[in-house]
Amino acid sequence: MSRHKAALLSVLASFFLIASASCGRQQQQEESAQDRYGRGTEYFMGLRSLQMGEASKGKRQLRSASRSENSLIARKAKEELAKNEDGIDTRIKALSEIYGEYKDEAALLPLCRELYENEEYAKLIEATEGIDLSSCQNNIAYYRLRSMNEKHDSRFSQEFLTWCTTRPFDRLQYSLYSELTAAPKVVRLLALFYNKNYGAALPLTKEFMEGGGKMTAQIASSIGKCFLYGSADSATNAAYLEDYAANATGECQFYFYFYAARLYSRVPGKRDSAGECYKASLATAKDKEGQPDGKLYDNALWYYLQSTLEGSPEAAVKALERYRDKWHDPYYFDDFMDSLSYRLLAGQFWSLYVKTAGLLKGYASDESAAKFFYVSARLLQEGIYRPKELDVELEARNFLNAALGSGTDIYYRMLAAARLNVGRTELEESLRLLRRNGEFERNEEAEELLLGYADFGFPEKIYDEWQAYKDVIGLDTVRKLSSFLFSCGKNQEGYYTQSIRIASRKLHNSELPLSGLDDSLFTLSFPRAFSAKVSKFCTEYGVDEQLMYALIRSESFFDPAVISSAGAIGLTQLMELTAGDVAKKLKADKYDLTDSGTNIRFGTYYMSEMIRRLDGSQILAAFAYNAGITRVRNWSLASQDERKSKGADRLPNDLFLEMLPITETREYGRKIISAATIYGLLYYGLGPEEVIGQMMGL
Repeated sequence: MSRHKAALLSVLASFFLIASASCGRQQQQEESAQDRYGRGTEYFMGLRSLQMGEASKGKRQLRSASRSENSLIARKAKEELAKNEDGIDTRIKALSEIYGEYKDEAALLPLCRELYENEEYAKLIEATEGIDLSSCQNNIAYYRLRSMNEKHDSRFSQEFLTWCTTRPFDRLQYSLYSELTAAPKVVRLLALFYNKNYGAALPLTKEFMEGGGKMTAQIASSIGKCFLYGSADSATNAAYLEDYAANATGECQFYFYFYAARLYSRVPGKRDSAGECYKASLATAKDKEGQPDGKLYDNALWYYLQSTLEGSPEAAVKALERYRDKWHDPYYFDDFMDSLSYRLLAGQFWSLYVKTAGLLKGYASDESAAKFFYVSARLLQEGIYRPKELDVELEARNFLNAALGSGTDIYYRMLAAARLNVGRTELEESLRLLRRNGEFERNEEAEELLLGYADFGFPEKIYDEWQAYKDVIGLDTVRKLSSFLFSCGKNQEGYYTQSIRIASRKLHNSELPLSGLDDSLFTLSFPRAFSAKVSKFCTEYGVDEQLMYALIRSESFFDPAVISSAGAIGLTQLMELTAGDVAKKLKADKYDLTDSGTNIRFGTYYMSEMIRRLDGSQILAAFAYNAGITRVRNWSLASQDERKSKGADRLPNDLFLEMLPITETREYGRKIISAATIYGLLYYGLGPEEVIGQMMGL
């Protein structure tokens, strides 16, 4: 080996050791690593050797690791070996052997990709014989059909038709369709649907239906959307689909009734017809084997409940009472329940609101139940609802206790804790298990793989692997992975976000109780990244630190490079126009919003301005940060005027939040308050009553 190459390898080795140490871990001594990971140690060492350019050594280590007792690490070693083989034929052989051993789509996809990229079409067709085109990974089906077309395989037309009509028609189907000189009429129709060219598709759709074209659930669903969006004549289209549904079968019948119902919902005076079609769709919500399909049922029920709410809140509550024990996933209906809550409050249906809270016990999600419990308690406490037959104080306390003990919703739990003035010990006990994952089954091999990436300094491999195995990774492993990634964030800020996402998911999906607020999972889920900068600018501009941490966590999950679909940038998600105004006031001629210090400075200053302009109200400032100060002022004035006209006091801010007309802003306010309360508890010795009092003025 030349002296230059030896020197380069020495530098690279030093770099990787420093990188590993900078992530908060020293590389394990070979002896202890061998004890922990056995032959699997060679996998991680092999990865390091490959990174350092020592290909021969790396391959030798990976071959050793391929015989690891951990079957997952052994497989990873084989896959890494295959990727690093030098010749095309050698790579194909290695990938073929992996597929022959494991016989799953995770092994088939890289083989297909390698064969396709090297124009080995016949081998690819052979490798994919017998796959189910309606359910396999879409990329695998795409490679097979492209290869069949290249080889002029006589089976192409039929298999292409099956692929297009038995599963959602997406960019891959459309890509291959676009290259064909001829395609079946139904595929041309699906291509029109894909491009949302429903107007042009509608006459062809009727022609297909009346011509007796072969119907599948996928086609029926697309046809329903075409009738819904392709014409303004909703009444005629609804009647057409309803008639067609009477003679349809299976999943197709469900979709025709479902879209007929949605069309009738648009027609004045046809609410009853819509209701009957929704009920028919509920009755026909079955899969292709004729078994009840919970997802189809819940989807139809959501639209049915929503349609009743568009009629009146009373009708919605009546429908809710009838169907609350029939839905399959109560969390699917959380957005409906939020809309129902808003409509009941905006319409001042106080009695009906409290009645609905009672209906939800044991049926709604914990989040929805907590909302109705807490708000009902506050309606009673504020004297907004005064039932003569109830002991108001006792009933309000019962509702608050129910909210405190409900599910994962930290927001209503903290508000209830503040109202009940519970001690830290009792509050911690209620937070020990936010939502229990009763179906958890640990995969120890996946945990060992992920921990190995941490111990050997491969933070870049953890998050993607965790996403593949997140449902089988236990609490202790999550703590270690999240802590490791957070320490890596000090040198590469993007790891902060990965750390928080991993910890937060387990916080709300744990198989074991937590140890209360002292549990590291809380501090990992609600960290103080960029602490020096946050502290500096909060002090400079007079903003509470817990508020800014809550804002940064809610806006960006501490990702300084994130840009929203609306164009908001960085940690505090500032729009360019807003940032430009702030820059002028701060006399900052040049700035970069993806720079963490600049973004925190601008965002903190902007929040301080919102607080100042809204008479010191932190919660109104948070609403303004999300929805704009003009809107918030208008909402506040309208609420005050309405209350004055009835001789009532100003609406408390916790109830004012529930009556904001924009769903996004209501949810934003809840996120900010709950996060600020957790930050106050964890780091600043502040109880919920203190943080909520400061923010809401309660």
